[in-house]
Amino acid sequence: MPRQPIRTELQRPDGARLSLYTDGPDHPDLVLVMAHGWQAAASVWDELVRQFPRSRTRIVRYDQRGHGNSTAGRAQPSIPLLADDLKAVITATAPGRVPVVLVGHSMGGMACLALAAQHPHLIGDKVTAAVLAATTSGGLDRSARHHPPITRLVGAAHRAMASLCIQAPRTAHRIRELVRPRPYPQPPMDITAFWFRALLDHDVSEQLGALSRIPVHVLVGDSDQNIPPIHSLRLAAQIPTARLHVVAGGGHRLPTRHPEAFLAALEHACADALPAAPRWKPRLGHRQRRTPAPTPRLRTADFPRA
Repeated sequence: MPRQPIRTELQRPDGARLSLYTDGPDHPDLVLVMAHGWQAAASVWDELVRQFPRSRTRIVRYDQRGHGNSTAGRAQPSIPLLADDLKAVITATAPGRVPVVLVGHSMGGMACLALAAQHPHLIGDKVTAAVLAATTSGGLDRSARHHPPITRLVGAAHRAMASLCIQAPRTAHRIRELVRPRPYPQPPMDITAFWFRALLDHDVSEQLGALSRIPVHVLVGDSDQNIPPIHSLRLAAQIPTARLHVVAGGGHRLPTRHPEAFLAALEHACADALPAAPRWKPRLGHRQRRTPAPTPRLRTADFPRA
């Protein structure tokens, strides 16, 4: 693959321009479309792309609207809007009947889930596998009524902080740079806050049926403080074809902090996405047959609660 990806722009109906970065051949057998998380940029995937072994795969990274080099556009920030952007990226970069593997981290994973809810015809036809890392199908809003009073108070504080960032973005930006500087460009604080509200409103937990048509790899760090692991456990339980990968000691930033574990799940997804080549298999005698070991079942008690 070339050292420098080809950068293009994708115009959206509301005026947003999405920056796309493409590696790989002109005539691929598989396309990976990688969607990053909140307050990140396409560069979070750089190490994974560098290590990725398949030469016939096209890899498409893009900056989500309002992040990196992509503009925000006029539309109200929402996860369904990101799903429409993702659909447009797939249409623009995956030609003909070339299969697609969706790769989403955090907010990018929510965009993948919303795509399956809004455009189910793509799942199993165009999209043939997915990797969903450190993400959720919904339930991040701690101010919701079903939570206990203390949790609701924390949730109300989060929403109040978002409102403050919208009203005083410069002050909030200075605080963020002191507390949690990032190695890649950050979106303006008011845009960040609008997207934070979109994360809280996201809920597609009852709309995931289309994903049962494809293999889905759910990746989570067991020490994730941003989106607690219980969300990934629930997501894996909601999708009959899901396989859960737990990264011991892993936090939220799996693409940059645990690229080896992420790459392993990605390679599984790529193998699942491509049609299996027919092979000759010798018949086994009675003594050679082995009963496969049962897959260990995980319980909600194995993870901290949200």
